[in-house]
Amino acid sequence: MTPAFDMKKVTTPILLHMLKSEIRFPRLFLLNCKLTLAQFKKTIGRQFPAELVELAALPVWVYINLKNKIGQPRAFEILRVALLTGGTAAQNLQFDTVHQKRNFQNFSELEIENNRTGLVRWNKMEVIERSARRFEIKITRCMFHEFVVSIGIPEMTPIVCQIDNAMFNSYLPDEMTFDRGGVGRRIADGKRECNFVWELRQ
Repeated sequence: MTPAFDMKKVTTPILLHMLKSEIRFPRLFLLNCKLTLAQFKKTIGRQFPAELVELAALPVWVYINLKNKIGQPRAFEILRVALLTGGTAAQNLQFDTVHQKRNFQNFSELEIENNRTGLVRWNKMEVIERSARRFEIKITRCMFHEFVVSIGIPEMTPIVCQIDNAMFNSYLPDEMTFDRGGVGRRIADGKRECNFVWELRQ
C-alpha cells in the first residue's frame, strides 16, 4: 500500500522561504501556529468531516495568523504559492501517472474515482457527460467552500479552484482542454454549482 502523501513536506519549505522576507522568526511563527492549532480546531463547526478538518485546519490557521501580522494581500499570496505547489503535487500523485498511462479515458476514470475517494471526496459530484472526446461533471456542493466561509475567509476557496486549473491543464497539455464554462461560474462566485468540462482538441 502506498503511504499517504504529506503535503506539509512540500508546503513548509516554501512557506519558510517566503516568510524570511516578511517576519523575523518564520520557524517560530509556524511552530506557534502548530502549537495553537488544537485550540483553533475547537472553534470549527462539528458539521465538517474530521478528515477535512485535519487536512485544511493548519493552512487556514497559518493564513489567519499571517494575515494579522502582514495584512491580507501578502498573506494570501504566500499561502496561494505554497498551496498551489503542494496541492498540485498531491493531485498529480492521485492520478498515479507512473503506473496509469496519461490518456483521456484514464483521466476521466481517475477523476471520477478521486471525487469519490480522494482529496475532494466530501463534495457532491454528478457526471453530466462522458464520451471518447468530452467529459463533464458538476459539483453541487463544495465542502472546502463551506469550511472557509464558516471561518470567515471565503477568499481561500479560489486557491482550491486554481489547484484544479494547474492540474487539469497540465495532465495532457497538448491534447486536452479544461474550462468551467466561462468566468464567474463557480460556487465560490455565488453560483449553485461548478461545471468542469474537459475536451480533446484533436
